[in-house]
Amino acid sequence: MRLVDVHVQRFRNVLDSTVIPIDEQVTCLVGKNESGKTTLLHALWRLNPHVPTSFETTHDYPRWRLVADRKAKAINDVAPVTAGFELDAGDVAAVEALVGLGVAGSIVTFSRRYDGELLCDCDTDDVAAVKSVLQGHELPDLVGRQLEGSPDLTSLREATAGLLQTESESEVPNDELVEMLRAIEASIAAILTNGEDLNAAVSRLLIGRLPRFFYFSDYQMLPGRVDLTALSSTDELPAMSSNQTARALLALASTDVASLGNDAYEDRKAELEAVGGDLSQQVSEYWRQNPELTVEFDVDKMTRQHPNGQTAVAQYLDIRVRDGRHGSFTNNFDQRSSGFRWFFSFLAAFSEFEQEASGVIVLLDEPALSLHGRAQADFLRFIDMRLAATCQVIYTTHSPFMVDVAHLERVRVVEDRGRDAGAIASTEVLGVDADTLFPLQGALGYEIAQSLFIGPANLLVEGTSDFTYLTVISDHLRALERPAMDIRWRILPAGGSANVPAFVALIGPKLDVTVLVDAGAQGMQRLVSMVSQGLLTSDRLLTIASITATKHADIEDVFDSSDYLRLYNGAFGTELTASNLPAGDRIIDRISRASGQPFTDHGLPADWLLRHRDTVLDGLSPATLDRFEALFTMINATLAK
Repeated sequence: MRLVDVHVQRFRNVLDSTVIPIDEQVTCLVGKNESGKTTLLHALWRLNPHVPTSFETTHDYPRWRLVADRKAKAINDVAPVTAGFELDAGDVAAVEALVGLGVAGSIVTFSRRYDGELLCDCDTDDVAAVKSVLQGHELPDLVGRQLEGSPDLTSLREATAGLLQTESESEVPNDELVEMLRAIEASIAAILTNGEDLNAAVSRLLIGRLPRFFYFSDYQMLPGRVDLTALSSTDELPAMSSNQTARALLALASTDVASLGNDAYEDRKAELEAVGGDLSQQVSEYWRQNPELTVEFDVDKMTRQHPNGQTAVAQYLDIRVRDGRHGSFTNNFDQRSSGFRWFFSFLAAFSEFEQEASGVIVLLDEPALSLHGRAQADFLRFIDMRLAATCQVIYTTHSPFMVDVAHLERVRVVEDRGRDAGAIASTEVLGVDADTLFPLQGALGYEIAQSLFIGPANLLVEGTSDFTYLTVISDHLRALERPAMDIRWRILPAGGSANVPAFVALIGPKLDVTVLVDAGAQGMQRLVSMVSQGLLTSDRLLTIASITATKHADIEDVFDSSDYLRLYNGAFGTELTASNLPAGDRIIDRISRASGQPFTDHGLPADWLLRHRDTVLDGLSPATLDRFEALFTMINATLAK
């Protein structure tokens, strides 16, 4: 199954998260501290956790609602987490094997209530199920019509039982008919058990195939010295301590606490070291700080003297790290960098559940924060290449370095809006406060800063909306095998037309740069002056007006008016048509005059295109595509020879 959306309600500081779309590979929950990111992960984890846990009303229900809702007896029926899933080919095959073709839909919803009950809501067709069971049985016409008229399987079973009784009481029973009726009864019995209806039967099957959620945070990092006596204890919150990770490590090595102390200790140690070497190798593939670290294990016994005079022998698992750069030198696992320890601990914990038959969905709470910026970028690569290749990943962050600017469509912004609204998750970023937006701004700023010193193919544009239009339409034209932007271009949004001259002054002396601006852009005179000063060649100062053949033109004017209005209406929920607009050249100016107020939110229509490109791009008019093609041809002509 593939998780498609999540809805959290009345859980801690979340009253109603809204329905959160989940990316098919990686979803990033961005927000400042105490915004509710971890709360959302904890709620989702409890839907089907990889180790047993449950909701606790006293701790998990919103405190300011607890007394009133308890009096109203409204708590146990609340589903703190609801999640929609799309069935994969294996799920569909399993359902069809149970109930036949066309009986169940491909989308199913699961929810977990405060009383612990896991509910499944699936779309089933009772009439199709009846037809599926009867298919292949050449029943007499009268009997066939009687059975085919059954509205559901329960009624079909009752009708079949009635016919069987009639036949058995007949003086000359029809043996062939009796055999068919018994076969029909057996088919129904294979689907419905314990008084179930069709929906309950399919739900039972799908609940057994529901992926488990694997949650990991800093609390689960392995210690350098593990008390094996404490490891045997289960008196702790599952998966929320280092002991759970240590147990997973032992399970990977096919051993346990008791086995480490028996006569086969050397064999157990060899297994542990083999697992440690394998995990260390996996870490080194994605974490480039020091690829020559390997983990080793030993068991230490210590005699304890209790106050009552009795003695006891305690056992400890010592985890040590050998650094290949320093010969035979080893030190305790706790003394290595937190980045290496986090990576190793996560892989040890995750590997135990990675081969789960029903699949695993990984939930990472603020991963890799102990790594520096470049190492966090390595961890993003680890998520994409190692984790997302086999399972969906949802992670939280407030670090700019953990936001992949190449996949902003994966970002969901989390913001706590106070007592009345609680924590909200959204795909829209323009309505949140500056602190919440900072990781996204920082990620974009870092990407721009990095690009300033990578090659000569730099295209400077005014803002992120230009970036979106150019990249999305270029990709579409390339897919149509039409001229598109050369893949060597790196597009740099300057954050507004007024910033363009400053960017040119900064990078012009170091790198070749082409500037694309609106014809009437603020700072245009300064750019012209830079041309005269030799900071920018005249053939690399491009304006949109060169393509639209109008005196003043914005990037939006490259679109045919009907095409841009589709983006505008989608973004703002309006229904403007070209006939509603006054005459003029610039579409933005015409929209402003039609609405009676200045139009400044250039980013929203661009964002709407980014999120709906699969349905929008194929409908773009030939005029729009021709103008963008001409624009890209003009831009490509300025590439440094």
